[in-house]
Amino acid sequence: MSAPRRPSSEEALQRARTHGRRAVSEALLATQALLDAGSISLSGNASEHNRYLSLLSKALEDVSQNLASESGQTSNPLFSAIVDALDSEIARWQTQADADPEARAVLRAFLGLREILWEVGIRRPPDSPQETSPKRPKREPHSRTRRPPPRIQKVPVEG
Repeated sequence: MSAPRRPSSEEALQRARTHGRRAVSEALLATQALLDAGSISLSGNASEHNRYLSLLSKALEDVSQNLASESGQTSNPLFSAIVDALDSEIARWQTQADADPEARAVLRAFLGLREILWEVGIRRPPDSPQETSPKRPKREPHSRTRRPPPRIQKVPVEG
């Protein structure tokens, strides 16, 4: 009986790439679910009922499916559209997060998604006028005052 064949480093790296693509694909689907949860908690509707969020949700699903496939290839216009939609949503949720603590969770999800996409190579081309690294958008000055935290309410209990 002969000894089992040991895989080459190239085979091991290929397996690692395949598992990595699948893991990122699952992370994108998880982000899509978080997007839905945030949308439902803030508006009462799933992201598919919001014009901008539905585009982002669909893009997440498309990229996830492409990454899960054997080729793992997607087109550059799709990447560009995803990055543009993501930047737009981050800017919008950043503004809302200044006044609404619940919007901060959605903002964190989008920032996390941008980090994941950055790590797998989905980013703006270096000659793009936008930023080339994932950074938090600059905060706009606002005149709104922050709400005080909710107060403890005393409720009489019978019995």
